Amino acid sequence: MSSTASAKVAAEEEEKKELLGRTIAIAVDDSDFSESAFQWYMNNLQRKDDFLVLIHCPEFYDFAMASSSVVEQLLVELEQRVNALEQKYREKLQMLKIKGKFRTGAGKPGEVIVDIAKQENVVMIITGTRGQGKLRRTLLGSVSDYVVHHAPMPVLVCRLNGSTHTD
Repeated sequence: MSSTASAKVAAEEEEKKELLGRTIAIAVDDSDFSESAFQWYMNNLQRKDDFLVLIHCPEFYDFAMASSSVVEQLLVELEQRVNALEQKYREKLQMLKIKGKFRTGAGKPGEVIVDIAKQENVVMIITGTRGQGKLRRTLLGSVSDYVVHHAPMPVLVCRLNGSTHTD
């Protein structure tokens, strides 16, 4: 392909990108930390042509020792919580006239967030943080820490207004 043709293709891709706007991922759950991250996006970054990918990784249960009736009940409750969360954020998007979709995935939350963000070709991931101290973060791990260190795109970590951590 000639340099003129390459330049034309690149210009067409750039124009297409501008028409579609940015695709931004926001990691969501039912916490105030997640709500704060969504609100920070709205107050500071939101553009009218943005497309949001809201990513949720449901809580993981270890079913190894549970009876089938307990497993069934937990799965029903989990599905209800995920559906309620999805409905809440769909209503927000509709009310705010923002284009977007809700994606869920099973597995370790950090890995799920990064994988879905890659699949959706997002330009940025926004996530909240629970503000854990060093010891707790070291022992339990941190979703936001994982995302920051493994995502190939920029990551914005929003701290809940007024939250602090102790080391």
